[in-house]
Amino acid sequence: MIWFILFSLCATITCLLAGIIVYFLDRKALLNKLFLIGNLTLFVYSFTTILMWTSANAQDAYFWHKMGTIWPFFVAVVLNFTLVFTNSKWLKKRRNYLILYLPAVAFWLLDLFTDEINTPPVLKYWGFNDVASNGVFYYLSSVWTAVLPIIAFILCFRSYRSTTDSVQRQQRKIVAIGLAIPIVAFIVTNILVRSLSIDFPNLGILSTLFFSLFIAYAVARYDLFSVDTDLAAENIIAAIPDSFILADPDGKILGVNDSLVDLLGYSAMELTSSRISDLLCPEEKCNWNNIVYQLSEHSVLRNFELKFLTKTGGRRIVLFSGSFVRSRSGKPIGLTCFIKDITGRIEMEERLLKSEQLALVGELARQVGHDLRNPLSAIKNGVYLINKNASLMSADKRIEICGWIEDAISDSDRIISSLVDYASELNLEMEYCTPKSLTVRALSTLKIPNGISVVNLSSDEPILLVDAKKMEVAFGRVIQNAVDAMPEGGALRISSHINGGYVEVSFSDSGVGISESVRDKLFTPLVTTKAKGMGMSLAICKRLVDAHEGTLTFESTKGQGSTFTFTLPLRCQVI
Repeated sequence: MIWFILFSLCATITCLLAGIIVYFLDRKALLNKLFLIGNLTLFVYSFTTILMWTSANAQDAYFWHKMGTIWPFFVAVVLNFTLVFTNSKWLKKRRNYLILYLPAVAFWLLDLFTDEINTPPVLKYWGFNDVASNGVFYYLSSVWTAVLPIIAFILCFRSYRSTTDSVQRQQRKIVAIGLAIPIVAFIVTNILVRSLSIDFPNLGILSTLFFSLFIAYAVARYDLFSVDTDLAAENIIAAIPDSFILADPDGKILGVNDSLVDLLGYSAMELTSSRISDLLCPEEKCNWNNIVYQLSEHSVLRNFELKFLTKTGGRRIVLFSGSFVRSRSGKPIGLTCFIKDITGRIEMEERLLKSEQLALVGELARQVGHDLRNPLSAIKNGVYLINKNASLMSADKRIEICGWIEDAISDSDRIISSLVDYASELNLEMEYCTPKSLTVRALSTLKIPNGISVVNLSSDEPILLVDAKKMEVAFGRVIQNAVDAMPEGGALRISSHINGGYVEVSFSDSGVGISESVRDKLFTPLVTTKAKGMGMSLAICKRLVDAHEGTLTFESTKGQGSTFTFTLPLRCQVI
């Protein structure tokens, strides 16, 4: 029987190696850990049994027999492994672990410290072998040892019959076969043979080799422990606050969470019988093809806006993020999709935008009414004075009143022009000019008070390609603001210089500076610190500079003055 013992030893070592290899493929996976623990207990039992067989005397055989009493834990681990593999909800209650492992502890202690289950070994033709006590505890342990693996086989076989996925069916079939072989061997050699008092060696060690090899094959061939869709859907999906879809690489839905059910109104069964593309609005079909392409290229896609169709026909706007789950060999085996509903946010933003637009229109109407009221009052008063005192009024007085009316008309025209300039479509008419020519023309259109000195240090280089008229308007408005900021007089310094591929034209005044309260919104329409004016000047300047692909920035110190800088590209393109 030397060949039998050697064969059993090889089987024992093979089981241990299989457990170690599977564990190191993924040390975090629960199934891998259980498989390793099961194979370790099996190794201890099998190795001590072989040492018992080959012992020189009964005393040594009895010692190794006691060292091998760990066998109940292997039986419990096999059922634990199967419960996890089939995603059984039974293990969710902690007390069930006591039901599973407490008998194993009891039988281990009973077999270790007493002879109530197995009596001391006796010499057989293949070596020393333990003998059944034929007592109550022996039969209880035998029934328990037979029932647990049979339950494991039934669970695995039921899971095999219920699943429709071809890969999962193969996985469960292989594991079921791996469980069936040791069960049959145990029933034959440990129950039937013993009950008939036939001397026959225990084939359990050889039979468990098939269990280890079948599962190891399932790992290598079908990525058994990589991603179990049922396990992932049960333990991970439920904890995700956003909607979640677990699909196969072709987009067929395998699992969803309650959040998606609530979002779309379909039942979980309806969703898992569909494809992701079936849930999209009709116009989004092409976007889904784009998503699939992006995922195939980059494996991950984040925050892609999509529209889903609810069961009642409603539309939900979502941010879609997805990634492929790949096996150790790099093959796509699943698709995880996170769906964040932003319909409420979009609707709120639209309402807010509409509210802001209405508020802006209201503020614009109020500001226009306020600013037009003053020049209209001046015109009305002038007309009234002329009509009432025309015959008694001197020519100089009439000229003075007509001057008031002209100024009021000019103010009204300025207000209307500001609105038109800001709202009108910009059509740039590009021409070549220099910073010097632009600043000189802008200054020529303004009336600079006597108490303000202007130092124009702008250069005749480089040559710019801009809409000269519009840029002169922008420069003129900034200069006018600088003048208004120096009511007691001061100095305005204009300069220009090249900075890389841009030219910077700066206007520095020694005025009162800009209030902290308006700095963040200085270029926004209707923002002004003046008693007179609508606050459109800088908003118009900013829009003109943006049209030239440039920037307008400022620096200001309260009580010391401000500097506005136009940064324009040397080769500006028409927008």
